[in-house]
Amino acid sequence: MSPPRRHPWSFRSRSAAILDAVRRTQRHRRRHRVRKLHTAAASSSGQKDSSAQTNGHQGGISQGADNMRQQDIFEKLPEDIIHHIHYLLPIQDAACAACVSRAFLRSWRCYSKLILNDHAVGLAHIEFEERKIPLIDKVDKILKNHYHNGVEVESLNLILTFCSNIKASYLDRWLRRTVKSGFKELYLEMPLEMKKIYNFPCSILSDEGAASSIQSLRLAVNCAFHPTSTLGCLRRLKILKLSLVHITEEGLEHLFSKCSALEELSIFSCSGIICLKIPSTLQQLKLLYVNRSKMPRVVEINAPNLCSFHYENAPFPHDSALSEIYVRNCSQLKHVNLASSCPSRVLSYARTSLPSIARNVESLILGSCDENANTPVLQSKLPCLKYLEIKLTSLAGFPPSYDIFSLVSFLDASPALESFILRYMYMQANQNDWAHYPIVGDDEECPRRKVDLWHNRLRQVTITGFCSAKSLVELTVHILESTRSLERLTLDTTWGYDRRIYGTTGKCPSARNIGQCWPMSKRAVEEAHRAVKTADRYITGRVPLGVQFEVLGPCSRCHTGNQ
Repeated sequence: MSPPRRHPWSFRSRSAAILDAVRRTQRHRRRHRVRKLHTAAASSSGQKDSSAQTNGHQGGISQGADNMRQQDIFEKLPEDIIHHIHYLLPIQDAACAACVSRAFLRSWRCYSKLILNDHAVGLAHIEFEERKIPLIDKVDKILKNHYHNGVEVESLNLILTFCSNIKASYLDRWLRRTVKSGFKELYLEMPLEMKKIYNFPCSILSDEGAASSIQSLRLAVNCAFHPTSTLGCLRRLKILKLSLVHITEEGLEHLFSKCSALEELSIFSCSGIICLKIPSTLQQLKLLYVNRSKMPRVVEINAPNLCSFHYENAPFPHDSALSEIYVRNCSQLKHVNLASSCPSRVLSYARTSLPSIARNVESLILGSCDENANTPVLQSKLPCLKYLEIKLTSLAGFPPSYDIFSLVSFLDASPALESFILRYMYMQANQNDWAHYPIVGDDEECPRRKVDLWHNRLRQVTITGFCSAKSLVELTVHILESTRSLERLTLDTTWGYDRRIYGTTGKCPSARNIGQCWPMSKRAVEEAHRAVKTADRYITGRVPLGVQFEVLGPCSRCHTGNQ
C-alpha cells in the first residue's frame, strides 16, 4: 500500500516549526556557553559556593536536557521529510539548521539547491565595492566542498553582480564541478560592467549525462553562448532564457535541434540574431518571448503548439521598424502581445495580419508609440478574441490626421469580445504640455456613424487617459450605442488607477505612500479636470440604466500638478 499523501501546506508549517526550534536551540546553546564562562570565572576567583555550584550543575543538566529534546524532535522525523524541509529553507537558514542538528547536518552534506549571491553568503553588511573578493572566495569554498564530498548539485543560482573582473577560469571550474549528471537548473548572471565577455563553456553540455538531465537554463548579462554540433541531447530542457547574451543564428539552430522538449523560450536584448527561426521540431513549445533592444529583423514561427507569443521591439531609433513576423501552423496560439517603444504601425499590422496568422487568438495586447496610420477597416475577423487591450502612447503628439475612432475596426472584427481596455497617454516629450481636441457642436454631432454591427458579448470597457479629444468621445459614444450587453464602463482621466507604481490596485490611499499614482504635470491635471466635465456633458446622459458607470478624476493626494 502506498503511503498516505501529505498536504503540501503541512510541509511549510512543519518547516516553520522546525526552523523556529532550530533557532531556539541556538539561543539555548549560547546561554549555556555564557553560564559556563561565568562558572569558570567564579571558580578561578574562589568566589563560588556549594549552593551556586549545585544550582549551576542542575541548570547545566536542565539545559542539556532541553537540547537533547530538541535533537530528539529532529531525529524522529523521517529522512524524506528532513530533506524536503531543508530543501525549502533559504540557504542561510539551511546552513544554520545544519549547525545545531545532526539530522539537518546529514541533510546539509547532500544539500543540492544552491543560491549564491552576496546576500545569501552573508555579505550584505559589507560595502558594495568590497564584496567582490569575499564573494568569490565563499562561492569557491562552497562549491569545492560539495565537489570533494561527492554532493550532487541539482540547482545553482549564481549571481555575480559585483565581480566585474572575475577570471573566466573560476567560472569554468565552478561549472565543470557542478553541471554533471543529475543537474537540473542553472541561472548565471554576470556583472553589467565586464572587461571581457564571458564565453559560456558549452563543452559541459557535451556530456550526455549532464545534457540529458538539465531542465532549466538561464544566462544573463555579458555572456557569449555558442552551441555547436557537439552539444549533447537536451531531452529534458523545458525552460531557456537568454538575456543580454550574444548568440548567433547558427548557434540557435544547433541548440534548437537538441531541445525537443522545450516549453518556454525567452530572448531578451540578445545580439547576433538577424533572423529568428522557431522550427517545427519544437513540438512542445508553449511560450515565446522576444523583447527589447537589438532585435532580429525577421521572426519566423512554426511551432505547432505555441500558445503565447510576446514581442516588443527596441527603444532605439535604428531599430524602430517593426520586425517582419511570420507565423505558420500555429492553430493553438491563444495569447498575443505586440508592442513597440518607437514610432511604428503596430495597430495597422495587427489588424491586417493577425486574422490570417492567429485566427484563434483569445487575448490580444497591443502597444503602439506615435502610431502614424489609422487602423484600416477590413472584413477579416478575429472570431475567438475575448480580451483586447490597446496602449496608445505619444511623446510628441499624434499627427492631426490620426483618428482614434478608427479603433472601432477591432471591435467590429471581434464578435466574441468581452473586455476592452484602451490606455491613452497623450503628452509632449517634456511632460509639461498637453494637446487638446476640444468638443465642438451639440450632442447630436458626437455619433460618428449609424450602428450597423452590434456587440452582444462586450461587458467591460475601461479607458484610461480619457480626455476631451473629439474622436475619443465619439468612440466612447459608439460603444455605448452599439453594445447591448455592457455591464460596466470606466473612464479614467489619469494614466490608470489600475496601474499603481508599486503594483497595488484601486484608488490611491490617503495616508501612505504605497500605491502612489503615476505622476502628472500641471497641464495634464488641468486636462484631466476638463475631461471630467466633457464626460459629464457628452457621456453620462447616454449611459443605459443597469450599466455601472464611473468617471475617475485626478487623485487629490498625488495629482497636485507639481510633478
